[in-house]
Amino acid sequence: MRWDDLFDDLAGQAEHEQRQDLAAEVADRTRREQATVALADRVRAAGGPLTWSLRDGSTLVGRVLGAGPGWFLLAADRGEQVLLAADAVDGVRGVPGWSAPPLSAVAARRTFLMALRALGDAGERVRVRTVTGTHTGRLGRVGADHLDLVPAPGAGPGAEVLSVPFGAVLAVQEAP
Repeated sequence: MRWDDLFDDLAGQAEHEQRQDLAAEVADRTRREQATVALADRVRAAGGPLTWSLRDGSTLVGRVLGAGPGWFLLAADRGEQVLLAADAVDGVRGVPGWSAPPLSAVAARRTFLMALRALGDAGERVRVRTVTGTHTGRLGRVGADHLDLVPAPGAGPGAEVLSVPFGAVLAVQEAP
């Protein structure tokens, strides 16, 4: 064997090992990068409607209007807006493989609690969905871990304020 062939072979082996090391490093960096991406960032990147599976076994189709820590705001297929509690979501179909940039520091402070307080301040009629049913009224007090749903005027005799822990809330929807 000629020496120049031997050295060409060694150089080829070194280049092959270098390409394998680079491929392994790229794969490792990709995995580490993917590990930092939040579901909220991926769903915010979706251009169209997504199918949301909720903890009560129901599904909801809606386009993401906004998201924050613990919540997603959707435009549902019938046009109404829905505030979903992130803990109520069992899965989402149609999420793209890419993501939107992470929320800014200010946007990252807009929690589910703050979203509920904003709805309460607006005084709009809402439907609060829980695993056990749907309740209609106006958001009254929004505490640290619960909301008070004030019955609609004319709700009938015996209608009382319903206090709902945040953990029981699946969604808050616009009420007709």
